Amino acid sequence: MRHGLICLLLLVAAVQAAEAGKRVKYQPPEGFAGHKWGDVRSGFERLPEAPRGVGAAWMRAQQKQTDFHCVPNVSLGQQQSGAQDLCNFQETLLRLRTEFTGGGVYVLSEFEIEGQGFRFGEGDGGVVLHPVIYQFCANWTGGRKKGVPPNFDELNKFCGMKFMFQSESREQLRTLPSEYETTYDRVLEKLLAKYGRPKGFLRRGQVIIETVDGDSSDPADRKFSIWRWCPAVGDGLRTECEASVTLWLDPTTGVGTVLYSTPLLWEYAFARENYGFKGDPLFRVLHAKN
Repeated sequence: MRHGLICLLLLVAAVQAAEAGKRVKYQPPEGFAGHKWGDVRSGFERLPEAPRGVGAAWMRAQQKQTDFHCVPNVSLGQQQSGAQDLCNFQETLLRLRTEFTGGGVYVLSEFEIEGQGFRFGEGDGGVVLHPVIYQFCANWTGGRKKGVPPNFDELNKFCGMKFMFQSESREQLRTLPSEYETTYDRVLEKLLAKYGRPKGFLRRGQVIIETVDGDSSDPADRKFSIWRWCPAVGDGLRTECEASVTLWLDPTTGVGTVLYSTPLLWEYAFARENYGFKGDPLFRVLHAKN
């Protein structure tokens, strides 16, 4: 055998037990810092007067479902029993009932209290989330050219929270061992303990090929999935929970985000994506495949 024979030892790391979050039933966050979803913006005294950012969108009302009430065709005799004869077509057509949801103008504004952070978890394992961004959504029916309604303050309601944190970037991971626990990993563990398993959750083992020259796996190739608790189903218009939770990371910069989003915030993202702002960042995060 030639000098420097490469010995390949395939080590498949066992998939972790995933006890964290296994028996926890998802309970959506009810708000933040004593404020409930749906509270009006004017009730948040500590927030600055000017938002750090504002976005807007418009969409048509979305058809939710169509029901009909069958009006029996009483003119038919007892001998006729075809399925097409059960209902009187014209009378039934007049009784079609279509339900719609969403639609109109949406305005999203974000506010930040300078210096405010949030510690997620206790002790050495705790993670500081900063900045903390409050989100407010206003929605009203009508055309895009009618302007802001006079009761805007009553419509502008607490609809989401965005918590940022700094994790390790891909470049930093190149200098760290493959088993290194990142800040993203710690945040995920805490979310699992608090909210249970997100949709499609699966812990993946790691394959390491050892050679005489060292391990061939690159720590920078680690996968950072986007995890969602109670995401929208069906057409993706809105979550069915009071609020969903989403975790994601930009591996290039190492900036991570935990997002609490109510149905109204989901509608805003849907409107942006489907009515004029294709590729909207918020929509991509809420819907993109891992």
